[in-house]
Amino acid sequence: MEYRWPKTMTGQEPKLLFGGDYNPDQWPEDIWEEDVRLMKKAKVNVVTVAVFAWANLEPEDGVYTFEWLDRVLDKLYEGGIAVDLATATATPPRWLTSAHPEILPRNKQGEVLWPGSRQQWRPTSEVFRRYALRLAEKMAERYKNHPALVSWHVSNELGCHNRFDYSDDAALGFQKWLKKRYGTLEALNDSWNGAFWSQKVTDWSQIIPPRESMCGCNPTTLLDFKRFSSDALLEYYEAEAELLHRITPDVPVTTNLMIIENQTNPVDCFKWGRHLDFVSNDHYYLPDERHLDEMTMSAAITDGVADKNPWFLMENSTSSVNWRPINLRKQPGEIIRDALVHVANGADAVCFFQWRQSRAGAEKFHSSLLPHAGEDSRLFREVCELGNALTALKPVLKSRVEQAKIAMVYDYDSWWSWENGLLTQLFDYRAEFYHWYRAALDAGVAADVVRKEDAWESYETVMFPVTILADAEISEKARHYVEQGGQLIVTYGSGIMDSREHVYLGGYPGAFRELLGVRVEEFVAIDENDKIELDNGWSGQMWADDITGVSEDCEVVSRILPSASDRALRGQAIVTRRSYGKGSAWYIGTKLDRSSAEQLFRERILKTDAVPDGKEAHLLSGEVARGENTPLRIRRVKDGQCFEFIFNRCAEQAVEVPVAGHPLYLLMAEAGEDRVVLEPSGAAVYLCGQ
Repeated sequence: MEYRWPKTMTGQEPKLLFGGDYNPDQWPEDIWEEDVRLMKKAKVNVVTVAVFAWANLEPEDGVYTFEWLDRVLDKLYEGGIAVDLATATATPPRWLTSAHPEILPRNKQGEVLWPGSRQQWRPTSEVFRRYALRLAEKMAERYKNHPALVSWHVSNELGCHNRFDYSDDAALGFQKWLKKRYGTLEALNDSWNGAFWSQKVTDWSQIIPPRESMCGCNPTTLLDFKRFSSDALLEYYEAEAELLHRITPDVPVTTNLMIIENQTNPVDCFKWGRHLDFVSNDHYYLPDERHLDEMTMSAAITDGVADKNPWFLMENSTSSVNWRPINLRKQPGEIIRDALVHVANGADAVCFFQWRQSRAGAEKFHSSLLPHAGEDSRLFREVCELGNALTALKPVLKSRVEQAKIAMVYDYDSWWSWENGLLTQLFDYRAEFYHWYRAALDAGVAADVVRKEDAWESYETVMFPVTILADAEISEKARHYVEQGGQLIVTYGSGIMDSREHVYLGGYPGAFRELLGVRVEEFVAIDENDKIELDNGWSGQMWADDITGVSEDCEVVSRILPSASDRALRGQAIVTRRSYGKGSAWYIGTKLDRSSAEQLFRERILKTDAVPDGKEAHLLSGEVARGENTPLRIRRVKDGQCFEFIFNRCAEQAVEVPVAGHPLYLLMAEAGEDRVVLEPSGAAVYLCGQ
């Protein structure tokens, strides 16, 4: 898909976009004028309209009431506020689910999931699609020439609630998808190892979704069903997008992905990103010590999904949400700091759910740009300051995130495979990836995130964190990369199986074994209250590989001390490095703890331990800012200009950071001649030369 950014309204200059979901149909019309006034005060310049408005746009089958939306779009345009117009198909109205209950999804037990919430529709339902496309077509025809329309927003958070449907429609869709993937039943049975547990399939009609069964399910069936479910939703998105492109060819189309820590069973966002005119994402912060680092990682993944084209933060929150067990609010400055994290990682739009906080309904206590307390509130004043900040950062527009020294491979197939829980219940793919991403942050580097199929040969270092699935082509690609001078890092739990979940025989890590020069006979689970100590002062946890073979040209970087509770591991090599061609290949056979992982990156992988005098960042106590206190620095570049974003990762102390150039924006920070002091939650953006 060709990259296309939301249009600029006639008479306006391009700018960083700022705003949020706007639901005027949930409010009396006399409030709309006040909304526009306050949006202008906060420098809001774009809103997403009509996400959940189907029942108000089509209150009866074939009866349309667009007049209220006409007036809303006219008022927004008069106020200079652009519209990202949703197709309103996220949730069908009650008249539709009553007339056609066959569109309702079913769970693994075969039970109908009834209306009363949202997204109560089957991705494979032709009946639902017919009604949804009819509404989308009516909207496109009516608003194709409206001057406020700058982009289309298909549905909303596709797959957030209805990704897995186990209905008969889903069964037929799954059969069709499998026929296309495998071609023959012989190939299917080979992939699924149908001989095991007598699961051989002799007719396509015998295939059903992985519904609740006596004793688990074939893992490759589960993996394929996850792939199919992602593709089924993508096919639905493309049906709406094709219609919109046909009627409004000059208006770009997107939908909001959910690249976020607490999102389970996601769609394959890397695959989806190639079907969107521009990538947009929803992200909600974690209210604990991971807040800044996890947000940085998710934004870096989004930047990778967008192929480093500018992207759109469609939703985040100004403060607390309403769906966690304990809904902690953001601290002063964090609305702006968090927005800057996304901009640093490539976002040219920062939007929130939602504009005006609801006074009733399921999300009435979810924070918004305009809170229940109204205009005279700390939160709204900070929202206005964010509008000022994004205005000051206009020069950043259309720049791209500078390529990092290191790329980390993020693999949805491996994530879905790990979810089958066949090795250890302590394992969580997203948490493991975050562990290694944060280790690089602790060492002073914000890594890029790529697919294993992407072109990553231009990176100095490429890391495969817990990438359990790797085909022969990826193995050969990795070998060539190292041979040509690259530095490859492979961790425990990688390369064990191919994309069919067939284990490579002869020893782990299968796909990478020959390149790495190590042979693992077994992987050893470590109790969550235990750890292994290594001979260079490092320690490991959760997992240890029983490495029984190390090639003569491998450097053993660390070994397990004799104190290990598993006697067979005592003295074993656990971290190795092998020179190969012009490059080198590392193997990390255990989950190094945070401090050890940071040392590995800083001292051995990135070799950033030695810093010239006066160039180190210091906490105001005088201590060098290392590890979890290392400042975060990310650069965006364009046309010979460089914009450096700097963040204090220390939650309790100010940090003094050396800088060059001049500041574009300071948040809870004080600039000196060649240094800037950042308070906790502080940030700075500098314009500097490349």
